[in-house]
Amino acid sequence: MSFVAATIYWVIVALWLTVLASVIYFYVRNPRAFGGTRLLLTVIAIDTLRNVFENIYFGFYFGGRYGLFPAWVVDLLGVPELLIVPKLANLAAGCVVLFLLLFNWLPSAVKEWQDSQRRTRDLELLATMDPLTDIYNRRHFEKLASCEFARAQRYKRPASILMIDIDHFKRINDAFGHEMGDWIIKMVATSLVSIKRDTDILGRIGGEEFALILPETSIDAAGTFAERVRNTIHEHSLRIGDSALELTISVGVAELTESLHTVGDLMRVADKALYDAKKGGRNRVVSATMQLAQAS
Repeated sequence: MSFVAATIYWVIVALWLTVLASVIYFYVRNPRAFGGTRLLLTVIAIDTLRNVFENIYFGFYFGGRYGLFPAWVVDLLGVPELLIVPKLANLAAGCVVLFLLLFNWLPSAVKEWQDSQRRTRDLELLATMDPLTDIYNRRHFEKLASCEFARAQRYKRPASILMIDIDHFKRINDAFGHEMGDWIIKMVATSLVSIKRDTDILGRIGGEEFALILPETSIDAAGTFAERVRNTIHEHSLRIGDSALELTISVGVAELTESLHTVGDLMRVADKALYDAKKGGRNRVVSATMQLAQAS
């Protein structure tokens, strides 16, 4: 039993040396793989060295007492002033580890988490927003529109869509350049944002084409709103140098009905109305009901 008691410390030393060797081996071979966990490895190394020192000390001390080492080892290490050395080493290691945790590793971990959350939000924003106008891109617009139409169909509520296109946009680009064309797209988007309701869903679905979902809105009310939008944009006629730029839009309006099952179906109906508005001379609003009346 005395032999086991004397050697148990050396088994512990061997175990902790194995831990330390493993940490050093894998860190040296793959230093970049650990990233933010390097400090945690440092903490493990400090605690391991503390364990190795403490168990070597008591391994010699109790080994001497049980006859594994000369008696003078016991006399030397058994001095009360030296017996406190392992505890002081333990205390010092604890203070170093606590300092590293409180003033380095934990703040760094929190900062990394915050940076990760910010990058996630930035990626989500990039995936949903149009970079030029800061409104929804087509993909996210259709996703939100599908949710709104599902709600409207479930509760038998009205919902309408406006398909909006800037008139003669190619001429604007050719005459004033693409930079001016981008500015006009942004200006139209800003005007639409300012005039729409908070519950409306606005997206840029093409180069100079926008779509606006109007929840709780019949096609007649949507047509009236579309005229207001058209007049608002028309008021932004510009003078660029010696040239006058009359800015106008054409709008197609459609309402969700039982025969329209998807967002794509409704957008196609509204797009047909938009086509008729442009074919009819532009700077006008055409609704799907007007198309049906003309057809009959």
